[in-house]
Parts: sequence; C-alpha cells; structure tokens
Amino acid sequence: MVGDEASALLVEAQRCLEETRFEDAKVAVESAYSLEPESGKVRDLYQQILMADGVRTSQKARDLRRDEIRALNKRERSSYRDGPMVEAAFQKALKSFDKILSTNPTNAKAMMLKAGVLDRMDRHGRRDEVVRLFEKALEIHPGNEELLYARERIVRPCRHCGQSGVCPECRGAGEISALLVRSRCPVCKGSGICSRCGLF
Repeated sequence: MVGDEASALLVEAQRCLEETRFEDAKVAVESAYSLEPESGKVRDLYQQILMADGVRTSQKARDLRRDEIRALNKRERSSYRDGPMVEAAFQKALKSFDKILSTNPTNAKAMMLKAGVLDRMDRHGRRDEVVRLFEKALEIHPGNEELLYARERIVRPCRHCGQSGVCPECRGAGEISALLVRSRCPVCKGSGICSRCGLF
C-alpha cells in the first residue's frame, strides 16, 4: 500500500502528464520513489515517466543537432561536431535510462533505448559500449525480437550512410535546397537520420 504522501505525489505526477508538464511529472514521481522505492505502483510509474523522458530528450537532442547542421553550409557539415546543448540533451536522456536500470537492471526496453542514445551520440567512439549493452540485454532476454531487430539495425555496419548515422541525401539537415527553395528531404522525411539504420 502506498502512503499518503507518496500517493499524493503519484496523483500530482499523473496530473502533470495530462497537462503535458513532463518536467514537473518527473520531479513528482522521483519524489514519490525516494519515499517508497519498494512500492510496485511507484516503481512502475517512475519507470514509465523516465522512459518517456529519455525518449523525449533524445528526440530534443536530435532536433537541436539538426538545427545546428542546418545553420551550416554544405561544406562545413562534414566536419560538424555536437555543440554543448546537444551533448547536454543526450546526457540527460542517458541519465533517465540509467535511473531506470538502477531500479530494474533487467528492463530490456531501457537497455535498447540507452544503446540507441549512445549510438546517436557517437557511433564510432561508443560502438563497444553499445555492443556490450545489447549482449547483456540478450543474455537476460534471449530471443527478444525487438532487441534482436534493434541490434541488427545499430550494430551491423550501414552502407547507406557510411556509419555516420545521418541521412546521406541531406547530410543530417532534414532539408534539401534546389533553385534557392528549401524543402523537406524526401529520403529521411525531414528527420535528418539515416532511414536504414536509425533506431527511433
């Protein structure tokens, strides 16, 4: 049974979600978890909100990256490096997944999504870490089709994008220019992400 204070925090977290106040929902559920970490009800909502926060923040990091790439000319795009805001958003996403895994080390979805964020952050530099994460996840969940599919898309070298992880048509900008007119990239549908090996 959940105590009164933790119960009130869960209600607050749910209300914040309904009002799309995600940061407030996260604060409320983390407070509830600190009070009653053994409560199944609290742990479930805690993991759900952190999962959503990780996915949302990872998307924000990719949007910020795409905006930064769009601001560059084509010649500069090949040498692009993430700026501080992009790096901070990726780190925040990782932190959410790490909190889930500290609560539930067997959460296959959190492992898979964390691997996806690591891959997005640095495809070449974090490769070993990504592979180890998938290996650990599949040891716990052998035959999990979602994990196997995600591993195949991430771990296998991508010939389409040259392992850059970004769309080769628009070079990650999500847009193409023709006759001074900018339009959404038809290959990646404006995402800027490689359509062959992208996870999210």
